[in-house]
Amino acid sequence: ILDYVINQNQIKIKQRWHTDISIDTKCTMAPESRFDCARDRLLSQRECEERGCCYVPLPNTAGPPWCFYPSWYPGYSMGPLTPTRRGQAATLTRALPSYLPRDISTLNLEVIEETVGSLHLTVSEISSDDNHSVCFFVRSCLFSVNTTVAPLLFADQYLQLSTTLASSFVSGLGEHYTSLCLDLNWTSLTLWNRDMAPHPTPALTWVSTGGILDLYIFLGPDPQSVIRQYLQVIGYPMMPPYWSLGFHLCRWGYTTTNTTRKVAQRMHSDDFPLDVQWNDLDYADKRRIFTFDTWRFGDLPEMVEEFHKRGMKYILILDPGISSTSPPGTYPPFDDGLKQDVFIKNATGHILIGKVWPGPTAFPDFTNPKTKQWWEDCIRDFHSKVPVDGLWIVCSHTDTQVV
Repeated sequence: ILDYVINQNQIKIKQRWHTDISIDTKCTMAPESRFDCARDRLLSQRECEERGCCYVPLPNTAGPPWCFYPSWYPGYSMGPLTPTRRGQAATLTRALPSYLPRDISTLNLEVIEETVGSLHLTVSEISSDDNHSVCFFVRSCLFSVNTTVAPLLFADQYLQLSTTLASSFVSGLGEHYTSLCLDLNWTSLTLWNRDMAPHPTPALTWVSTGGILDLYIFLGPDPQSVIRQYLQVIGYPMMPPYWSLGFHLCRWGYTTTNTTRKVAQRMHSDDFPLDVQWNDLDYADKRRIFTFDTWRFGDLPEMVEEFHKRGMKYILILDPGISSTSPPGTYPPFDDGLKQDVFIKNATGHILIGKVWPGPTAFPDFTNPKTKQWWEDCIRDFHSKVPVDGLWIVCSHTDTQVV
């Protein structure tokens, strides 16, 4: 049984100290213990202190911040934990606002032990939907996460959570070229192509531009157990077909079936291994997916069968963007999508139209249960004409090439 302890007493003590401590005393803090109060921009001393933070310059501008949170900076207080059908929940309340606009003063915390060795923590704005639910301080005999070292900030379009680190060995955290273990010397890393990043020194600070705080903690105790617990949450990966691990060849610019054939033939003639041949969007009629150009790729089905007879496999690119300008009745993927109402809508309730490879484009809403069946029907219909072995799905996000 995990022991969850959220240290609300420490927060209350810090709030009471606010009126009793002089500015010299409250801002006395070792540089390595500072947490940045000016992550969004460079602040002057006046601007820093207007946020209720401390401003103490250091000899170097690199490294620890000059503008930082004092230890008593007001945060959220937690009400009693009460049992729920999924675990335990509590209300978090902020008596004093932070410096952020549209501060959210009341939050919902939920703590769930989903599986043995897996702890799920969520924090969200209070609403009638209890599917969302974060924590300040969690401790068990196996791990410790202390988030009382800096204030939890929760506002519209800005969330921030800090914690101390149980180990100096940290890896992961976003897209970057580094050694396996991250440099903890005041390093910022970017997640999901945003310019607000975690800051893993002297602890870890997560910053998000919205949403909720939704955390999983995997207790291990060894790396193999952590991976197993992680997969229990996200699901196990599919076993890839053996041929997919072979030698593949693809590029933009194979403009006809004859060009594609010649490329494959040259590979075989020169004794280069080739298990799978691909085509980019060159094959499509007017760059519309689920079609093929009857002039340049008119014998595409026959070419695929030829590859199969040679023991090869064949893959096509598929961009989940549906051309919206074909005459009614001439392009079933769009016509059927309209009938089944599977496309993403804009704020006015009309279909959101972007501009991608085929021109004006509608985007499937894959959160709509009907979209899955529509998408499967489109693939089955196309596969009945062109017996591809796999699909190269790219641009699976709502993308537009209009600037």
